[in-house]
Amino acid sequence: MLLLDGRPLQSRSSLRGIGTYTRGLISGLVELGDAGEIGLLLARGAPDPPEVGLHGVRPARERIALLHPTLQPAADPFLIARALRRIRPELYHGVEFGQPVVARVPVVVTVHDLIPFLYPRDYPWVRRSRALARRLLPRADRVIAVSQATARDVERLTRTPPSRVVVVPEGIAPMFEPATPAAIDEVRHRLGITRPFLLAVGAFDPRKRIQLLADVVRRVRSRHDVELVIAGEQGNFLWPVRGALAAAGLAACSRLAGHVTPEDLVALYTGTSCLVFTSAYEGFGLPPLEAMACGSPAAVFANSSLVEIAGPASVVQPDGDAAAMADAVCAILDDDSGRARRAVAGREWTAKFTWQRAAQLTFDVYKQAIRR
Repeated sequence: MLLLDGRPLQSRSSLRGIGTYTRGLISGLVELGDAGEIGLLLARGAPDPPEVGLHGVRPARERIALLHPTLQPAADPFLIARALRRIRPELYHGVEFGQPVVARVPVVVTVHDLIPFLYPRDYPWVRRSRALARRLLPRADRVIAVSQATARDVERLTRTPPSRVVVVPEGIAPMFEPATPAAIDEVRHRLGITRPFLLAVGAFDPRKRIQLLADVVRRVRSRHDVELVIAGEQGNFLWPVRGALAAAGLAACSRLAGHVTPEDLVALYTGTSCLVFTSAYEGFGLPPLEAMACGSPAAVFANSSLVEIAGPASVVQPDGDAAAMADAVCAILDDDSGRARRAVAGREWTAKFTWQRAAQLTFDVYKQAIRR
């Protein structure tokens, strides 16, 4: 049995990138057909995720105690080690750290990013809680990095031998394709969007740089009558987001949509004039790819993995240069024929980012780890 850490599917993480990754990988492995029995290591006392029972995916008989979020990462290496001794899978895959302190089975760990160690002042408690996981990483039989940028960080910050680090890009769910005009009109009406709009996606923690986004949009609005829509649950960052938009004079022309359904997100991606992505660091960066898959251009800054995934439908500007980003977005808004060409190019570029391909590459890593 291949055992995957399925706990991200039982919590609020299911709505974040880690949930997308875990679901996508499971679906890809199931379609692959060669992976055999797939088990999920789950948390005790939390409801089973919908993936349990799907095409033979089943929960492991041993479960992990559910602790306070600040304690869970520090306790996981010991709890998972005990569970693996009892379950005895053929291989264990920690999809977001979750590495055992010791194991008698091959261990693969996916690293999406090392943001808490790159921005320690912004994420102090996360950095402390992940300290043991960082030290354990070189012991894994194989480490999957979701981008070349993340692979470089893994090798530099954890001293994991390069021979054990394998880059496996993430996939895009098949549902990310151009929405119908009716779907776009419906979500525009429901959110009160009456003009062309720029789109931002995600929770604006410090590295997402809400002040920079507000500056870019303010500059664009000096030349184009556009609105700003931000999709994503902001949680503790709601008031800083509102404050930054108000300070830039954007309160009246901004829509904070909060968490949106996948169907609404597809409609927003399709209907936007441009996705504006101001993040300072991304381990992979799904929103630009999802926007391109839906036929819309994306504007990103030249940092981290974004230069890898940008593709021909994106515009890439010097990191942090709001004026350059605004000029690039305005150029897109001024060129309808160019936008149509970008839509075609973007769809072609994103077609290679599938969960089937990610699952095949991941399964190849499993075989390497088992042979090691």
